[in-house]
Amino acid sequence: MRLNVGDKALDFTLFSYSGERYSLYETPGYVVLVFYKVTCPTCQLTLPFVERLYKLYGDKITFYGIVQDGPKDAEDFAKKYSLTFPQLLDYPDYKVSESYSVEVVPTIYLVNEEKIVEFVSSSFVRKELEDLIRKLSSVAQSPYQDIFEGTQVPVFKPG
Repeated sequence: MRLNVGDKALDFTLFSYSGERYSLYETPGYVVLVFYKVTCPTCQLTLPFVERLYKLYGDKITFYGIVQDGPKDAEDFAKKYSLTFPQLLDYPDYKVSESYSVEVVPTIYLVNEEKIVEFVSSSFVRKELEDLIRKLSSVAQSPYQDIFEGTQVPVFKPG
């Protein structure tokens, strides 16, 4: 069963495609986790918006992409979509994705400083992403900024 709001996030340790080690429980403060595959069209739509969130809030909130592909594909995807937050490899065994019961990508979690899940969204649901922006702006004590402004995005796109 997928983790839900109010559940304790499960700890993990993963490595980026460049070899850096990251652990959820060793990361202080709030953390955004984005599970995705590079070949997923909905992920290709979503991740550039997550990068916009990272640029707005990344100085106060940690962002991790949890990529279900190998290092070369992850690095190529990050370059293609100009992703600057860490991309962590959950490949080839998908242990973290399985422990979080991720069945649809992208799936986004917001985990608070006590490592409790405060937000979950799967696929691309504009309303849910707007709710995430409100939560992030509150945590970062920054004004709400519409990351969709000037773009034409669907209300919903299944993952």
